[in-house]
Amino acid sequence: MNINKALKKQINSYKRFMLIMGFIFLILPFILIFFKILDVFFVAYLIAIELLIIIAIIAKINMERLKFSYSNGRLYISSGITKEVTIIPCDKVEFVHVQDVVRKYDKEKDFIIIILLSFNIRSRGIHKINEKFLIEYPFVAYKYNKLKVLNPENNYSFTIISKGRFFKYKLLDLIYSKCVNASFSEETIDKIIEYRNL
Repeated sequence: MNINKALKKQINSYKRFMLIMGFIFLILPFILIFFKILDVFFVAYLIAIELLIIIAIIAKINMERLKFSYSNGRLYISSGITKEVTIIPCDKVEFVHVQDVVRKYDKEKDFIIIILLSFNIRSRGIHKINEKFLIEYPFVAYKYNKLKVLNPENNYSFTIISKGRFFKYKLLDLIYSKCVNASFSEETIDKIIEYRNL
């Protein structure tokens, strides 16, 4: 699969969706006003439809938005509807793994990026390693245990990137090129090769 083509298709699909939803959102009240349909039932029905359109737009933004950049040895990642940025120092990235998943909202195949970090910081996107995480991601748990044996004094944390669809390929490529001390799982390397079309 050509990831760049898929990414362009995703961007075009997103723009088309927003354009259609915006058009419907604006045209429905205009139709009621133009035809002077001011019945309580129709107005209530219109309000319900407008609310559903707003929810659909917010959900779409939340699922597809993934912004990232690199500056001064740090990755800046923001995903979903929130504008908060997760800052990841590249020299603290220990291990990167991808895991295939099925998206809940459309049952399509996707993947998540799991980043293991050698520092403990309280941040919106960075969490302490806990038992639930280790049970849910056994391969990362195996790597974590190996790292803990080698460096018992280090504290470890993790972040998971699940939003952005095909934008995650570009993020993986950036992590691979900038986090030179990190190790990468075979699955991660496969995704990077797929993106680079090697």
